[in-house]
Amino acid sequence: MNAVQLFDLVEADENLEGLGVDKDGLLIKCLNPQLKTRIGLESLADTEWEDIRAVLVGEREPITLRHMSRVVGYYSMIENWNKSKIGELEDRQRGNYAVS
Repeated sequence: MNAVQLFDLVEADENLEGLGVDKDGLLIKCLNPQLKTRIGLESLADTEWEDIRAVLVGEREPITLRHMSRVVGYYSMIENWNKSKIGELEDRQRGNYAVS
């Protein structure tokens, strides 16, 4: 989806209003409840309209942060981890491992 397609869908929805575009993304207002949301242009390509609309009207929280962790020399997204691995991440402690 691109910005023009998104604005067409927003304008067709009686509960949404497109407010404009700036350098950070598209600004869209939900009339009930009163919510304003900015959507980054880079997130449009791989997101379905149903998911975007659910965030715009307050039916679900947006996923705004992807957390990565470096484990044994490579980075991976923790969204794909099971409960055990996430528990290990929470149990890790930072330390000063400098050799003097």
